[in-house]
Amino acid sequence: MTTAPALAVYAANAGTMARRYDSVTTESVLAGLIDLIPPPPAPVLDIGAGSGRDTAWFQSRGYAVTAAEPVAAFRAMISGRVPTATVVDSSLPGLDGLSGQHALILVNAVWHHLDAADRDVALARLTDLLAPDGRLLLALRRGPVPDGAPLYDLEPTAEIARAAAAGLALIRRHDAAAHDQDTAAAGISWTWLALAKDTAK
Repeated sequence: MTTAPALAVYAANAGTMARRYDSVTTESVLAGLIDLIPPPPAPVLDIGAGSGRDTAWFQSRGYAVTAAEPVAAFRAMISGRVPTATVVDSSLPGLDGLSGQHALILVNAVWHHLDAADRDVALARLTDLLAPDGRLLLALRRGPVPDGAPLYDLEPTAEIARAAAAGLALIRRHDAAAHDQDTAAAGISWTWLALAKDTAK
């Protein structure tokens, strides 16, 4: 699994990363996509939930949230922060332990840790977990990759085609600058893909 080196980095730096995640708001991260989010109490799946920032935001607005997070330190943070959320030890690409269908699936800042083969596997699983009228919000990291870093620079056109092959249609593409100073200074930006099941297939 291509995510193993990345998970080791997150586990070793969970506290520092949590502070960086929490330095920005969910509203700013999802700007340009808020109108696509279904109303509560829709079931939401937050994949790679990290510090629980977004899980807490959705839960406070009445959503039924499942947080999928493979790093134990982050799971502890989420459980302490959002005691009523369902927290599952699960990771891309297979998302073991998850079931049901969700009106919204959020995949924020984790897709770039998967190689092409794992992204294909992950999209098949995400399609299974997405409700017929649901929305998948997928963030793609754009910018330079440090030597040896366990991540990939993702090309939106290729990922849109990959999603289409999995039966997902593009609703909106939203290009966004980095929200924290360190990431912006490194030349990183984000492209969000809002996807839904392709009803023509």
